[in-house]
Amino acid sequence: MTVQQHGCISLYLSHDRPFVELEVRTDCGYIRKARFLVDTAGGALILTEALARDLELVFEDEAVSCLGKHIFRRVRPPRLLVGPCELELAQISALMAVGTSSLFPGEDLNGILPGFLLSRYCVLLDYTMGTFSLSPGSAMATRGEPVPISFHPNSYFPCVEATIGGEQYSLLLDTGASCTMLSDGVMGKWVRQFPAWPRASCAVGAANMGVPGEEHATMMRVPLMTLGSVLLKNITVVSHPGSTCEEAHLKHMSAPMMGALAGNVLRQFRIEIDYMHAMSYWEWNDDAYPYDMDMVGLTLALNADSSYRIAAISDGNYACVRRSVRVGDRLLQVNGLKMTGLPLSMAVDALRGSPGQRHTLLLEREGELRSVSVATGRIV
Repeated sequence: MTVQQHGCISLYLSHDRPFVELEVRTDCGYIRKARFLVDTAGGALILTEALARDLELVFEDEAVSCLGKHIFRRVRPPRLLVGPCELELAQISALMAVGTSSLFPGEDLNGILPGFLLSRYCVLLDYTMGTFSLSPGSAMATRGEPVPISFHPNSYFPCVEATIGGEQYSLLLDTGASCTMLSDGVMGKWVRQFPAWPRASCAVGAANMGVPGEEHATMMRVPLMTLGSVLLKNITVVSHPGSTCEEAHLKHMSAPMMGALAGNVLRQFRIEIDYMHAMSYWEWNDDAYPYDMDMVGLTLALNADSSYRIAAISDGNYACVRRSVRVGDRLLQVNGLKMTGLPLSMAVDALRGSPGQRHTLLLEREGELRSVSVATGRIV
């Protein structure tokens, strides 16, 4: 028996993250669609100010809280429906991100749907077919390979056990991140223990998620990882500060975690999460392309005017890239495609290509325009 689709809607991928369109209703009878990121590791229901104002939501207090780059106010949440299934939001507050029309620059993103709101259901994320569905919490899903999950009873952040290099690691199942992450400490140990594993400096491609410190990251290709009976081959991982991976969510997890299993792996699967029975089910799509880091390896950072600058240049690039591009250059165009205003996913994708393929970059350096031809490489 598979998940009974109590609520079933389309799922869209952007930068290996799953987006869904929910029906939003207010007590006054106003109905509209809004796009949400499904974030199994999200700790709060978050809405943009533009959505909250459009829905005329009621502020619950005057308190303002800061988290990361956003300032938040608490609002009474609207009704949210996944198809015909209305999510249970009793005694739940939403956070409004002050001054926002989108939560990701360039993306049409009205809110973040956190995992704890889904914990009363069996959840289906079918990345390969593009569907997202919920079934009653009593349903048992059995399609795919079983992988046990654990979670803290308060947070419902799902965690899986992965075996890498003969050792076991607790990894957060994080649909809101685009690239699988491991702590600096773990990655440093692997560099010494497995020197043949391909690695490169800084975060590029799916690992370029627009967060601080990506220019100091290390990327590595792990030849084999197992989740129960599920085999994962040639997985790209990126380092993350140990304090983030091991401490930031410690009070919300059932066990210390060493990292997060994210979209660059999850996109290859149809995944069912049965919170009630602490089990997940994984069905692999064998059409997944294994070389996800064939590109011009540049770490992009967003400027205030929605343009992109080069924050770092990977040492996995060909020499022509390292000669032609400098940290601090503004990236204006790739093969004639204007970068300013694009979501990060599209800007990163413009740099992809088969190894040796040429791209023409239009750069601005110290007020001067420069057109350079560079070649894509297999970064890791």
